[in-house]
Amino acid sequence: MSALRDDCEFSWLIQHRRGYNTMPRGDFLKDLGIEKVPFYEEGKYDVAIMHLDQQCVEDSLWDRGKGSLYRELNETITNIPKIVIIHGTPFYPEHFTDFELCRRVKEAVGDSKVVCNSNRARLQWAFGLEGAKQFKEDNDVANIGIPLEQMTTIWHGINPDDFVDLPKEPRVVTFISAGGLDAYYDRPFLQAVKDLLAEKGIIHCHISADARFTKFSEYQKFLGTSLVYFNPTLESPMPRARTEAMLSGACIVTTPHQDADTFIEHGKNGYIVPRKPKEVADLIEGLILEYKTAARIGQEGKKTALKLFTYERYRKEWLALLEEVCEIK
Repeated sequence: MSALRDDCEFSWLIQHRRGYNTMPRGDFLKDLGIEKVPFYEEGKYDVAIMHLDQQCVEDSLWDRGKGSLYRELNETITNIPKIVIIHGTPFYPEHFTDFELCRRVKEAVGDSKVVCNSNRARLQWAFGLEGAKQFKEDNDVANIGIPLEQMTTIWHGINPDDFVDLPKEPRVVTFISAGGLDAYYDRPFLQAVKDLLAEKGIIHCHISADARFTKFSEYQKFLGTSLVYFNPTLESPMPRARTEAMLSGACIVTTPHQDADTFIEHGKNGYIVPRKPKEVADLIEGLILEYKTAARIGQEGKKTALKLFTYERYRKEWLALLEEVCEIK
């Protein structure tokens, strides 16, 4: 985002509680020329961009863990506007009901402008999970969370030159974190599909668990040579890795959630699948056997990604938001 406008400069506040992981996508701060600074300097900045997810508001993490990073910075910065990017959704059944999560996150963000990663997540943070299902533009579902007008949605944008479309190997890949948020990512579903594929003799690689890359070029090549990308997630809003796979020409097999069913057309530019492991494994097996079909669908998905997930659109939306928050005419 360093190229938003000629007079726009970014700094990244260094912290020492959670390591800055450059695998496998590299040091994007260095690539974008963003300065790393050791402390917040009052009077130097016009706006703060902060990050929050459903794990942050756990009591233990709010007091001492990653949530405390947000809390302490939020308490420190009082003289400039703040934009809070909420990663995730109010779905964390291991610890909270969705209403309790919405309440806690609403308190955490206060009156800051909020950016969500999907349109569905925006509705969920406003009305809860069931309220989002019932929501229509003309109804009066009561807000239990963040006011809808306080939030906006910005889908990610990616430079297509960062990914390569190479001749494909008969391989299925998934890229989600190696652990945590089991229900949110639906790890049992992923494992069930993985086990069924193994019985069929089909290779499935869980990037971050089965394979790790220390160089971005290694990740580029591996993704660029993978025929099928399987996204099992239940609530993850707009997984970036799925878009990276689309730009790499992989055939996308995905659950419909969090806006996916608004741009993936089943059998045209990807496949929308139910949460039925055998049905998914059989579909993937067919794609592996019908290489040309999978490759063709992958190319249609790539066209979709090139149209929707452009860096230029992403830049314009962020620029408009920053100008609004900073009241730049």
